[in-house]
Amino acid sequence: MERYFWHLSGPQTDGLACVVCSANFLLKRIASVAVGRSPADESQVFACKEPCAERIAEDAERMAREMRTATGTGAVGVPQGDDSPFGVDGPFGSLLRDLRTLAGTEALLTTSEDIPTIRFLLSLTARHAEAAMRLARVVLAQTPEGGE
Repeated sequence: MERYFWHLSGPQTDGLACVVCSANFLLKRIASVAVGRSPADESQVFACKEPCAERIAEDAERMAREMRTATGTGAVGVPQGDDSPFGVDGPFGSLLRDLRTLAGTEALLTTSEDIPTIRFLLSLTARHAEAAMRLARVVLAQTPEGGE
């Protein structure tokens, strides 16, 4: 599953600068690795191989651990494989993409003052909120009770 990075500069969106430290890959000749996508155009974005990409991986693991702790769930009992409702290509993956879009629109709504932009973001929010609600119900119906 791809991670999306918001509020990127032009060089960061174009993959020419690190999304963490903004180091210019062309000027400094730093090794870089793909770490996610820009929500604007789905283009790949990059981070310095060391230490920025490692920091991103550590942050992702920390957030996953915190979410498992907060929800009282763990990796045990989560179905895996083709019959899993948690595959990234099925309804669960679509749900996560809708939720990322909602998080992004929330961030943009808090900073926008342009009425046409606000109206567009609100219509985007409504569309993705409805889709997320529908997909959450589908995934919930496919999820076995009690982690079986």
